[in-house]
Amino acid sequence: MKYEAEKNILVKAIEQIYIKYSRNGLGNVVQKTQFDLVTDIDCGIEYELAQIIRQNFPQDKIHGEETSSDQIIEGRTWTIDPIDGTCNMASSIPLYGVQCALFENSEVVFSIIYLPHFDELFFAEQGAGCYLNGKRVFVKQNEDINNAIVSFGDYPHLKVPDISLRQHKAIGYLYPRIAKIRMFGAACIDFSSVACGRTDGTVVITKNLWDIAPGILMCKEAGALLTNLDGEPYHFGDSGVVATAYPILADLIAEAFRE
Repeated sequence: MKYEAEKNILVKAIEQIYIKYSRNGLGNVVQKTQFDLVTDIDCGIEYELAQIIRQNFPQDKIHGEETSSDQIIEGRTWTIDPIDGTCNMASSIPLYGVQCALFENSEVVFSIIYLPHFDELFFAEQGAGCYLNGKRVFVKQNEDINNAIVSFGDYPHLKVPDISLRQHKAIGYLYPRIAKIRMFGAACIDFSSVACGRTDGTVVITKNLWDIAPGILMCKEAGALLTNLDGEPYHFGDSGVVATAYPILADLIAEAFRE
């Protein structure tokens, strides 16, 4: 693997850092925005992951959710989401994880997601596949709309009301046409579930790279189709990303958003 050194360093560090900062509870819980929280666990994990990256790859840049979100993606840049699903964690809902990704020349080339309550560690490398606990995984192989499970990311509240309304209407259109719709509340769960074949698709509406970059690479390497809300090939900066295991579902979700 081209990014073997990065993988070895991050795989070893990410679980240890999570345990270090979570074993004493949440610590201070601060209302970061009207509908979002940040805890001492978030801040501690991001700080220490950034330190390890800088020590081992001193020329790399850090684009972290809590402390360096203004960093432009250029050259080799790491995204860090210290806890994806903080509101879940703060409410003792085990659907959350630690995730980061490496951009090189504006492309995601390596990513990692650690789901502590499930003892699962995913990593993916551009052109080399997606792995769960060391075993390569793939999206679902059967194209069965009647049994399809699709997850949606959280509603984007008032930040983008038109997109929020489109999502609400799309869910209403889609629900009678597939088996189940889920809302896990964490992009790391949404994307990793598609990548390893637990769900058939996901729709995540955000442009935050720390939220979506790790899972996008994993889904791509596991064989998923990646489109935007209009059914066109996805590009970073689009309002939302759709990852699906097979074309008929991608087409149906695009149809839901058009309707």
